[in-house]
Amino acid sequence: MPTNLKYWYLHDHQLFKNLSFGEIDALCILKRFKKSKKNELLDLPDSEKERIYFLKHGTIKLIKINEQGEEILIDLLQKGDLFGDLNLERPEANEEFFKVVSDEAIICTFYRDKLEEVMVKKPDFALNYIKFIGFNFKKIQNSYKNILFKDAKTRLMLLLNMILEKENVSTNSFILPNYLTQKDVAQLICTTRQTIITLFKELENEGILMYTQKEISIPDIQKIKNFVRNVK
Repeated sequence: MPTNLKYWYLHDHQLFKNLSFGEIDALCILKRFKKSKKNELLDLPDSEKERIYFLKHGTIKLIKINEQGEEILIDLLQKGDLFGDLNLERPEANEEFFKVVSDEAIICTFYRDKLEEVMVKKPDFALNYIKFIGFNFKKIQNSYKNILFKDAKTRLMLLLNMILEKENVSTNSFILPNYLTQKDVAQLICTTRQTIITLFKELENEGILMYTQKEISIPDIQKIKNFVRNVK
Protein backbone atom coordinates (compact mmCIF):
# COMPACT_ATOMS: atom_id res chain seq x y z
CA MET A 1 0.00 0.00 0.00
CA PRO A 2 1.43 3.44 -0.91
CA THR A 3 2.94 5.30 2.00
CA ASN A 4 0.93 8.44 1.31
CA LEU A 5 -2.30 6.45 1.59
CA LYS A 6 -1.13 5.12 4.95
CA TYR A 7 -0.53 8.71 6.01
CA TRP A 8 -4.03 9.82 5.11
CA TYR A 9 -5.56 6.84 6.86
CA LEU A 10 -4.14 8.08 10.14
CA HIS A 11 -4.37 11.76 9.33
CA ASP A 12 -8.15 11.39 8.95
CA HIS A 13 -8.36 10.61 12.67
CA GLN A 14 -8.67 13.70 14.86
CA LEU A 15 -5.98 12.41 17.20
CA PHE A 16 -3.30 12.51 14.48
CA LYS A 17 -4.40 15.60 12.55
CA ASN A 18 -1.49 17.77 13.79
CA LEU A 19 1.24 15.28 12.90
CA SER A 20 3.36 15.60 9.78
CA PHE A 21 3.82 12.99 7.06
CA GLY A 22 7.17 11.97 8.54
CA GLU A 23 5.85 11.71 12.11
CA ILE A 24 2.97 9.47 11.10
CA ASP A 25 5.26 7.42 8.87
CA ALA A 26 7.60 6.95 11.83
CA LEU A 27 4.73 5.59 13.92
CA CYS A 28 3.75 2.83 11.54
CA ILE A 29 5.85 -0.29 11.76
CA LEU A 30 4.19 -2.10 8.87
CA LYS A 31 4.78 -1.28 5.22
CA ARG A 32 1.08 -1.75 4.64
CA PHE A 33 -2.11 -2.06 6.63
CA LYS A 34 -3.17 -5.48 7.83
CA LYS A 35 -6.34 -6.72 6.19
CA SER A 36 -8.34 -9.31 8.09
CA LYS A 37 -11.38 -11.26 6.94
CA LYS A 38 -14.69 -11.97 8.67
CA ASN A 39 -14.54 -14.30 11.70
CA GLU A 40 -10.73 -14.01 11.90
CA LEU A 41 -9.49 -14.03 15.50
CA LEU A 42 -6.74 -11.52 16.22
CA ASP A 43 -4.66 -12.66 19.17
CA LEU A 44 -2.21 -10.25 20.75
CA PRO A 45 0.79 -12.38 21.78
CA ASP A 46 3.16 -11.19 24.49
CA SER A 47 5.64 -9.90 21.90
CA GLU A 48 2.98 -7.52 20.58
CA LYS A 49 1.57 -6.28 23.87
CA GLU A 50 3.34 -2.95 23.40
CA ARG A 51 1.58 -2.17 20.16
CA ILE A 52 -1.36 0.14 19.64
CA TYR A 53 -3.91 -0.57 16.95
CA PHE A 54 -6.00 1.77 14.83
CA LEU A 55 -9.13 0.43 13.13
CA LYS A 56 -9.36 2.14 9.74
CA HIS A 57 -12.25 0.13 8.36
CA GLY A 58 -14.65 -2.51 9.58
CA THR A 59 -16.06 -3.72 12.89
CA ILE A 60 -14.33 -5.85 15.53
CA LYS A 61 -15.52 -7.53 18.71
CA LEU A 62 -13.35 -7.54 21.80
CA ILE A 63 -14.03 -10.91 23.41
CA LYS A 64 -12.86 -13.31 26.07
CA ILE A 65 -13.21 -17.09 26.02
CA ASN A 66 -14.61 -18.54 29.25
CA GLU A 67 -13.81 -21.93 30.74
CA GLN A 68 -16.66 -23.51 28.78
CA GLY A 69 -15.17 -22.24 25.52
CA GLU A 70 -17.92 -19.65 25.02
CA GLU A 71 -17.28 -16.17 23.67
CA ILE A 72 -17.95 -13.36 26.13
CA LEU A 73 -18.39 -10.01 24.38
CA ILE A 74 -16.63 -7.12 26.12
CA ASP A 75 -16.92 -4.31 23.58
CA LEU A 76 -17.70 -3.50 19.97
CA LEU A 77 -15.01 -1.55 18.10
CA GLN A 78 -15.79 0.44 14.96
CA LYS A 79 -14.04 2.59 12.38
CA GLY A 80 -11.73 5.16 14.00
CA ASP A 81 -11.30 3.32 17.30
CA LEU A 82 -7.88 2.81 18.86
CA PHE A 83 -7.25 -0.27 20.97
CA GLY A 84 -4.40 -1.99 22.75
CA ASP A 85 -2.44 -0.65 25.73
CA LEU A 86 -3.46 2.99 25.47
CA ASN A 87 -2.61 4.07 29.00
CA LEU A 88 1.18 4.00 28.39
CA GLU A 89 1.78 1.79 31.43
CA ARG A 90 3.62 -1.50 31.13
CA PRO A 91 1.23 -4.06 29.63
CA GLU A 92 -0.04 -7.07 31.51
CA ALA A 93 -0.88 -10.44 30.05
CA ASN A 94 -4.57 -10.89 29.28
CA GLU A 95 -6.85 -13.36 27.59
CA GLU A 96 -8.63 -10.99 25.23
CA PHE A 97 -9.10 -11.53 21.53
CA PHE A 98 -10.32 -9.34 18.70
CA LYS A 99 -12.74 -10.98 16.29
CA VAL A 100 -13.53 -9.45 12.89
CA VAL A 101 -17.31 -9.38 12.38
CA SER A 102 -17.57 -7.24 9.25
CA ASP A 103 -16.67 -8.63 5.82
CA GLU A 104 -13.24 -7.06 6.16
CA ALA A 105 -11.23 -5.05 8.66
CA ILE A 106 -8.21 -2.86 7.94
CA ILE A 107 -5.90 -2.25 10.87
CA CYS A 108 -2.81 -0.11 11.34
CA THR A 109 -0.43 -0.97 14.15
CA PHE A 110 2.48 0.89 15.70
CA TYR A 111 4.79 0.51 18.66
CA ARG A 112 3.88 2.33 21.81
CA ASP A 113 7.44 3.60 22.34
CA LYS A 114 7.26 5.32 18.93
CA LEU A 115 4.10 7.04 20.12
CA GLU A 116 5.92 8.17 23.27
CA GLU A 117 8.76 9.63 21.17
CA VAL A 118 6.31 11.68 19.12
CA MET A 119 4.59 12.87 22.29
CA VAL A 120 7.90 14.16 23.68
CA LYS A 121 8.57 16.11 20.48
CA LYS A 122 4.99 17.31 20.00
CA PRO A 123 3.40 18.58 23.24
CA ASP A 124 0.21 19.50 21.36
CA PHE A 125 -0.14 15.90 20.24
CA ALA A 126 0.50 14.69 23.80
CA LEU A 127 -2.31 16.96 25.00
CA ASN A 128 -4.65 15.64 22.30
CA TYR A 129 -3.80 12.09 23.35
CA ILE A 130 -4.54 12.83 27.01
CA LYS A 131 -7.87 14.38 26.01
CA PHE A 132 -8.64 11.37 23.84
CA ILE A 133 -7.95 8.93 26.69
CA GLY A 134 -9.94 11.13 29.07
CA PHE A 135 -12.89 11.21 26.69
CA ASN A 136 -12.88 7.43 26.38
CA PHE A 137 -12.58 7.05 30.14
CA LYS A 138 -15.61 9.32 30.52
CA LYS A 139 -17.54 7.11 28.07
CA ILE A 140 -16.67 4.09 30.21
CA GLN A 141 -17.85 5.93 33.32
CA ASN A 142 -21.10 6.84 31.58
CA SER A 143 -21.55 3.22 30.54
CA TYR A 144 -21.29 2.11 34.16
CA LYS A 145 -23.74 4.82 35.22
CA ASN A 146 -26.17 3.69 32.55
CA ILE A 147 -25.94 0.10 33.79
CA LEU A 148 -26.51 1.17 37.39
CA PHE A 149 -29.19 3.83 36.97
CA LYS A 150 -31.01 3.29 33.66
CA ASP A 151 -33.48 0.61 32.66
CA ALA A 152 -32.73 -1.99 30.00
CA LYS A 153 -34.72 -0.24 27.25
CA THR A 154 -32.83 3.01 27.79
CA ARG A 155 -29.49 1.20 27.76
CA LEU A 156 -30.46 -0.51 24.49
CA MET A 157 -31.47 2.80 22.87
CA LEU A 158 -28.21 4.41 24.02
CA LEU A 159 -26.26 1.52 22.48
CA LEU A 160 -28.11 1.85 19.16
CA ASN A 161 -27.48 5.60 19.15
CA MET A 162 -23.78 5.09 19.83
CA ILE A 163 -23.48 2.65 16.93
CA LEU A 164 -25.30 5.04 14.58
CA GLU A 165 -23.01 7.91 15.61
CA LYS A 166 -19.92 5.79 14.93
CA GLU A 167 -21.35 4.83 11.52
CA ASN A 168 -21.71 8.58 10.84
CA VAL A 169 -25.22 8.12 9.45
CA SER A 170 -26.53 11.22 7.64
CA THR A 171 -29.83 9.81 6.36
CA ASN A 172 -33.08 9.46 8.31
CA SER A 173 -33.26 5.71 7.76
CA PHE A 174 -30.49 3.15 7.92
CA ILE A 175 -29.89 -0.56 7.49
CA LEU A 176 -27.09 -1.77 9.72
CA PRO A 177 -25.40 -5.09 8.92
CA ASN A 178 -26.08 -7.16 12.00
CA TYR A 179 -22.82 -8.02 13.76
CA LEU A 180 -24.55 -8.60 17.09
CA THR A 181 -26.48 -11.63 18.25
CA GLN A 182 -29.19 -11.17 20.84
CA LYS A 183 -26.74 -12.63 23.35
CA ASP A 184 -24.11 -10.05 22.32
CA VAL A 185 -26.53 -7.18 22.87
CA ALA A 186 -27.52 -8.60 26.24
CA GLN A 187 -23.86 -8.77 27.31
CA LEU A 188 -23.15 -5.22 26.14
CA ILE A 189 -25.96 -3.70 28.20
CA CYS A 190 -25.80 -6.22 31.08
CA THR A 191 -29.18 -7.87 30.80
CA THR A 192 -30.59 -11.24 29.73
CA ARG A 193 -31.18 -12.55 26.22
CA GLN A 194 -34.89 -12.98 27.02
CA THR A 195 -35.10 -9.29 27.97
CA ILE A 196 -33.50 -8.36 24.64
CA ILE A 197 -36.01 -10.50 22.73
CA THR A 198 -38.86 -8.72 24.54
CA LEU A 199 -37.32 -5.28 23.91
CA PHE A 200 -36.79 -5.94 20.20
CA LYS A 201 -40.46 -6.91 19.86
CA GLU A 202 -41.46 -3.76 21.73
CA LEU A 203 -39.29 -1.55 19.51
CA GLU A 204 -40.65 -3.26 16.41
CA ASN A 205 -44.21 -2.49 17.56
CA GLU A 206 -43.17 1.14 18.08
CA GLY A 207 -41.75 1.33 14.54
CA ILE A 208 -38.22 2.00 15.79
CA LEU A 209 -36.43 -1.00 14.29
CA MET A 210 -36.70 -4.41 12.67
CA TYR A 211 -34.18 -6.98 13.89
CA THR A 212 -33.16 -10.04 11.87
CA GLN A 213 -30.07 -12.24 11.93
CA LYS A 214 -28.69 -10.39 8.90
CA GLU A 215 -29.53 -6.75 9.61
CA ILE A 216 -31.03 -4.15 11.88
CA SER A 217 -33.35 -1.90 9.90
CA ILE A 218 -34.04 1.52 11.43
CA PRO A 219 -36.75 3.35 9.42
CA ASP A 220 -36.66 6.57 11.45
CA ILE A 221 -33.37 7.39 13.16
CA GLN A 222 -34.86 10.54 14.65
CA LYS A 223 -37.00 8.41 17.00
CA ILE A 224 -33.83 7.03 18.56
CA LYS A 225 -32.19 10.45 18.75
CA ASN A 226 -35.29 11.99 20.37
CA PHE A 227 -35.44 9.19 22.92
CA VAL A 228 -31.75 9.59 23.82
CA ARG A 229 -32.08 13.38 24.00
CA ASN A 230 -34.87 13.07 26.54
CA VAL A 231 -32.93 10.75 28.87
CA LYS A 232 -29.69 12.76 28.99
